[in-house]
Amino acid sequence: MSEVIAPDNTELLTYVLGEIHNKMYVDVVRGLKQKTQEKLEAGELEPADFPVLHHFAPNVYLRQMDAKAGTFCVSKMHRTEHLNILLKGALTIITEDGLQYLKAPQILKSMPGTMRIGYFHEDTSWVTVHPTSQTDLDAIERDVIVPDDEIESFLNSIKYKKYKELA
Repeated sequence: MSEVIAPDNTELLTYVLGEIHNKMYVDVVRGLKQKTQEKLEAGELEPADFPVLHHFAPNVYLRQMDAKAGTFCVSKMHRTEHLNILLKGALTIITEDGLQYLKAPQILKSMPGTMRIGYFHEDTSWVTVHPTSQTDLDAIERDVIVPDDEIESFLNSIKYKKYKELA
């Protein structure tokens, strides 16, 4: 796809991001993640480049991801409540409440069990803010990210209402 999809073209965004109506949020995100991985492995999709910068301060880790307009990504599931800063750009994400258009600048909060699918309408910088005394990136990821094979047990452990239907 060579043209960037406009944020008001929800029909095309729904097609690109996955059929979200009358489906469960977590199931939609996990299903699209699986389909994307299969298409990458089959060579049907080219992987997008998402440069990441790491910032540290006492007891705080910030992870900045930059995305080009016209790309999309599926995030990993997070274990923790944390803040997100949309520094620049615009994107449409699938949330527990359906498609949501976000335009920088803004600050958002994510809850445990959150995964996001985002389509970037503009070149975008997204920062996640995590409280930690760690500076080892592998250790931080183990603390913050839920491995794919542990998602069900993690969601059960936090009593996540995964069956909330998207409208």
